[in-house]
Amino acid sequence: MIDPQSIDLADFLITWYGAPSRDEKPLPAPCDWLPEPLRNWHTLAARWDLRLTSTTTLVSPENLHVADDGMAIFMVDATGDWRWCFDPAEPDLVFEAERYEPWERSSETLSELLVHNAVREVVYGAPAGKRAVAASDEVLSEVLATMDEISFGPWRWPTPGFRTFMGSMTVAEAIRSSSSSGWDVDVVAPTLGRLSHLDRLSEAHWRTRGQ
Repeated sequence: MIDPQSIDLADFLITWYGAPSRDEKPLPAPCDWLPEPLRNWHTLAARWDLRLTSTTTLVSPENLHVADDGMAIFMVDATGDWRWCFDPAEPDLVFEAERYEPWERSSETLSELLVHNAVREVVYGAPAGKRAVAASDEVLSEVLATMDEISFGPWRWPTPGFRTFMGSMTVAEAIRSSSSSGWDVDVVAPTLGRLSHLDRLSEAHWRTRGQ
């Protein structure tokens, strides 16, 4: 398995989004209270002109604040219904919950969760991808033959059970299909040509995006 902490976020983002368009610029002094992993993420992400997330939104550092319950919400899903927060007294711990539900401790530390989110966002934002629904165990095994699973902690959002894999210039996400005994699997790459080998898997029916 791949240790999430072994993934260099700067290298990962360059691989998937190209070279950054600006030099690193420190966050303003009023943001010094934020946990270091979160400061590092915002400093890094600000180097690109394009948005690096689509299914989640990282609250801008200037808008982060501690709510009445003592928690600081730093990330929300695209609808704003699922939220992630930290306690400034224990900033490496992450808590999450659907809106109006009580906070529950996340399975990951803040630094692990930020890496997890960056990798997962690539599945939805990469230039090229293929998706198969209800793929068999055999097909999934062939798809993942050149990849290793990343040992991310389990997420409750959006649906529990997702597993993430990474290879050379590829990322895949797989979950048990709700409609059959097979797997729903997404595989992405910077270019569609890197996924051409998947078309040889005759049992898989792929939906393709990108060029």
